[in-house]
Amino acid sequence: MMDWQWIMDNRATIGALLLDHLQLVGLALLFGTLLTLLFILLTLRWPALSQPLLYLSGLLFTIPSLALFILLMPLTGLSKTTSVIGLTLYSLLILLRNVLTGLSQLPPLVLEAARAQGYTRLFRFFDVELPLVVPALLAGLRIASVTLVGLVTVTALIGQGGLGQLLLTGFTLSFATPIVVSLVLTVVISTVLDGLFVMLGRIAAPWSRT
Repeated sequence: MMDWQWIMDNRATIGALLLDHLQLVGLALLFGTLLTLLFILLTLRWPALSQPLLYLSGLLFTIPSLALFILLMPLTGLSKTTSVIGLTLYSLLILLRNVLTGLSQLPPLVLEAARAQGYTRLFRFFDVELPLVVPALLAGLRIASVTLVGLVTVTALIGQGGLGQLLLTGFTLSFATPIVVSLVLTVVISTVLDGLFVMLGRIAAPWSRT
């Protein structure tokens, strides 16, 4: 049974942990997107790098989250940096694969027309390919955001807050209310973020549904 009084008494703490959770997800998505863009630019210069980069990001994705955080701790300590780096690496496979797949499926006639107009490889990417690949990027962000919202709860195990702290409190005290609050808020965040990226997709790429 829910203890509503406990929720009222701890609403400030719950709000702070919620903001913490959102901050970690937001930073990981931001750095994941920037790292994906960097890797895409590298593959434009050296196309043979695309598969090794996918293999590398896939390998990182297979490392259990807690193990990855422990591996990072000698370098970054018990800090939010450890959490953000780990979460960013987990978003990389989803974002990179989606964007590379989107690029591979662009209409050849459009690319040929751009080449015929004298676009260099870099300008063709930014002026022609990047706008067309926005739906694939947003689809990746939708999946990555939902994945990260769940993964952030693990960062509580290294003392980095987020809604996972409520799970730990609940399990430690054998008290169901904080666990339920954490689960409900996690689902709400996932749903809201997914809806935001759908809306962003309709604005940025109205010709496509993400």
